Amino acid sequence: MKFISLNNWLNEQKADDPKYGCVMMEAKIPNWEEYHTAGIEEDDVFIKPLDESYGLESQPHVTIVYGIHEDEIDEETIANVIKENLKPLTVKIEEVDIFEGKEYDVVKYNVPVTPELKKYRALFLKFPNTQNFPEYRPHMTIAYVKPGTGKKYKRKLREPFKVTFTKGVYSWHDNPADPNELKRKVINLENEVSKP
Repeated sequence: MKFISLNNWLNEQKADDPKYGCVMMEAKIPNWEEYHTAGIEEDDVFIKPLDESYGLESQPHVTIVYGIHEDEIDEETIANVIKENLKPLTVKIEEVDIFEGKEYDVVKYNVPVTPELKKYRALFLKFPNTQNFPEYRPHMTIAYVKPGTGKKYKRKLREPFKVTFTKGVYSWHDNPADPNELKRKVINLENEVSKP
C-alpha cells in the first residue's frame, strides 16, 4: 500500500494518472434532490468541463475503498466478495461537514465509522491498491463547490436522520477511448440477505 499527501493528491492530478476502482455502498434516500442537494447555492457549485463526476451528487453513497488497481484484479472477483460479505447497513447522520481543497471543496455528510465499515474496508484493502489518505473518513458527498464556499454549509443537523445502504457497488474504468467513463457492478444486498 502506498500513501501520498492530501496536498499532493489534490494539486497534482493529471489526465494520464492511473485510474482506480472503487467499492462503495449506495443508499436510496427519498427526496435527495429536494431536501439535500437543493440547499447548495447554484453559484457555489464546482463544475469541471468534460467530467461529470463533480457538481451536485446524484447518487448518495459511502466509499469503502477507492484506489483498487483495476489492471491487477478482475471485476467479477470484487463483485463476488461484495455478494458474499456485505450486508445492508444503517447509520445515523448528524452533521454536514467539508473537505477543503485548492480546486474545490466537498460538502458532505459525515458517516460514523462503524465496526461493519471497518471490517468491509479491511477486506477490500487486501486487494492491490493505492491509498491517498491514511485515515478513513467515511462520508456521503452532497456536492462539490468552489474553493472557500464549503464552510458556510458546515453544521450540526437539527433533525438527524438514518440512512440504510442497501447496494454494494464496484466501479472501474474500462474504456481507453474515454478515461472518465465508468462501468459498474451493482449488487442488491437486501436480495443477498434473503437467500437461504
